[in-house]
Amino acid sequence: MHFLGMTFLPVCLAGVAGAQAGGALFGPAGVTPQAVRQGSLGSCYFHASIAALAKAAPDTLRGAISGDGKVGYRVHFFSGPDELVETEDVEFARAQGFDHSDGLWVTVLMRAYAQRQLRESMVRVIEQSELLPIFAKPVVLAALAQTGPLVLAYDRAIRSVISQGGTGSLDKTAFKKQLTKQLSAAGIPSMQAQWLLGFLDQAGFYDTLAQTVQANGEIFGAYRGFGQGGIPVSVLEAFVGKASQGEVSEGNAPAIEAVLIRLHREGLAMVAGTRAALPLAAADSAGPSSKSTPDWWVGMHAYTVMDYNQGTGAVTLRNPWGGKPAPDGAFTLPLVSFLQAYKSYAYPGPAEP
Repeated sequence: MHFLGMTFLPVCLAGVAGAQAGGALFGPAGVTPQAVRQGSLGSCYFHASIAALAKAAPDTLRGAISGDGKVGYRVHFFSGPDELVETEDVEFARAQGFDHSDGLWVTVLMRAYAQRQLRESMVRVIEQSELLPIFAKPVVLAALAQTGPLVLAYDRAIRSVISQGGTGSLDKTAFKKQLTKQLSAAGIPSMQAQWLLGFLDQAGFYDTLAQTVQANGEIFGAYRGFGQGGIPVSVLEAFVGKASQGEVSEGNAPAIEAVLIRLHREGLAMVAGTRAALPLAAADSAGPSSKSTPDWWVGMHAYTVMDYNQGTGAVTLRNPWGGKPAPDGAFTLPLVSFLQAYKSYAYPGPAEP
C-alpha cells in the first residue's frame, strides 16, 4: 500500500491465523485497540488507524455504527452520506478471515470505508467528465450523494469479478455483465441503469474505477488486494475530519516529539509506518534483546502509536496483527530507535507549527 509516497507491499498481511465468522457487533473488549486484529488482507494502514481511533475516540467509532445486523448496518462518517453495510457482506468477510478483530465492528467499518472510497472515486470522475450527457450527470451525482443501492451495486459487481487471491485486473466485459445484474437486483430503473452502464464506455471513467479498485483492494472486505491500498491519513479524515501527516527522521525529532507529547497528554490518535529495511542502528539502540530481525519489526508496515513517556523517551507501539511480538503486538522502543526505524506518521488535526 502507499503511505506518504512509500509503498507497503503485501508484508502487511497478518501473521496470525484464525477467524471468527460470527459474533456480536462489539465483543467483550468493546471498542479498544486490543480488540483490533488484522486478518489476511494487506490492510495494516486501516487496522492500525482504527486501533488508534479506538484508543483516542472510542465513542466516535461506537457511535458511527447503527443497526442490529438483522438486515445490515449504517455507518456514519465525519462528512458525506452514510454507508449501508449488508450483513451477508460482513459474514463473508469474517468467514474468509479478512478481519480477526474481537466483535464485528471493525469489519463493518472496513466495508463501509471501502464503499465510501468507491463512491468518492465515482463522484470525482463524473464531475470531471466533459463527455457525459448534460441530463445524465446531475441524475447520477444526486444518486451518489445519498445513501442508497447504487454504490452497493457497483461494489458487488466488482467483487464478483475480482479474484479472491487478488490477482488479475478488473475485466471490463465481465464487470459490465455483473453490473447489469446488480443494478437490476437493486431496483434501479432501467433507463438510469443504462446511463450507468454507458459510463463504463466513457473516456476515463472505467480507468479511474479500475485504479480505485486496485488502490483500495484490501479493504473492500470481500477479496484480496493487489499489494496496494490507502493511507492512514485518509482513514483518520473519514472518521474525525482533518488529519495531518509527516516524515519521521532524526532531523525533525523535535516536531515528532511534540506530536508524541500531545498523544500522551491529550490522547491523540497516531499511526506510524516503518521503513523498507531496519537500520542496524535502530536494532542496536533498541536494547540487548534485539536481534538482526527483532520480533517488533515488520518492514513497510503500519503500527498504532499507543503512548510516549517523555521522561524516559520511550515510545509504545502496537502491531495491528495483534501479535509479533506476543501476546498482543505491543512493545516499547527508545525514541531514537523509533526515529531510525519508522518513515511516516499521521494523526488527526492540523499539522504541528
